[in-house]
Amino acid sequence: MKKRTIKYGIISIIGIYLIFQFLPVGDYCSGLGNFLSSLFIIGLLILIVFILAIRNLIRIKKKKEKFDFIPLIITLFFGVMWYFLVDMTDKKFWTEESLVSFVEMEGTPNSGTLVLFKNGSFGASYHRADYSCTYQGNYVIVDNRLTLKRTDLSELTHKIFTTEYLINRKDSILKPTKDGFKEIGISKMNE
Repeated sequence: MKKRTIKYGIISIIGIYLIFQFLPVGDYCSGLGNFLSSLFIIGLLILIVFILAIRNLIRIKKKKEKFDFIPLIITLFFGVMWYFLVDMTDKKFWTEESLVSFVEMEGTPNSGTLVLFKNGSFGASYHRADYSCTYQGNYVIVDNRLTLKRTDLSELTHKIFTTEYLINRKDSILKPTKDGFKEIGISKMNE
């Protein structure tokens, strides 16, 4: 019984680590390295289950025991969860987007995406050619003035985003209140 608990625990810990790489909670970065890391973990998980299945088949032949499907079920569960979460790396599936905007820094591989969610949180993503990092916080809109409540946002995003914008609904732009920042085009806005 203790061996089974350890066996299931190891598979579950590896699966949980795999899933937490792709949950959009807190600040996170993703890119090619993240994806390759997850493929390595999936390979490790499949190898462990394959070895356990072979050991199980040998025991069936020698001792006439029943096949233990639990490692396969646990692995399948985490594999399906991973499959669905890979497409949702920049999305909070538990809330809806209320505003999506995009800015591109000309002459550099840098760009940014700002997403406001209906639950009062935001995600500011700093994109490079091979990876992107998302920094999250809360926001407030008062009289078409958007305030992002994250004081270190401009340093973290390499001066792509600032903390205060004026929302120009007519032209679909976010106009920064501080100099040195570009206007951000709004691609989606839900009232």
